[in-house]
Amino acid sequence: MIRPASEIEYPPSEALCTKARMIARMSALSESTDNLMSVIAQRLEAEEPEYAAQIEAMSQEQDRLIANMRRIIKG
Repeated sequence: MIRPASEIEYPPSEALCTKARMIARMSALSESTDNLMSVIAQRLEAEEPEYAAQIEAMSQEQDRLIANMRRIIKG
């Protein structure tokens, strides 16, 4: 992502470094939970097809929570 000159700090402040680390951790957490949910969904759908709707609802809720966390960090 290219940032406008008004948002670039050099050298970056401690707060900006902390914010960047938090965003990186959230991205890694999101990716790992997506992978985990995918594995769980595949196994449950293979064994119990009626759980497909619940799995989809959980995935949507997870995406909503992660989006909220990103908004809080960027806000």
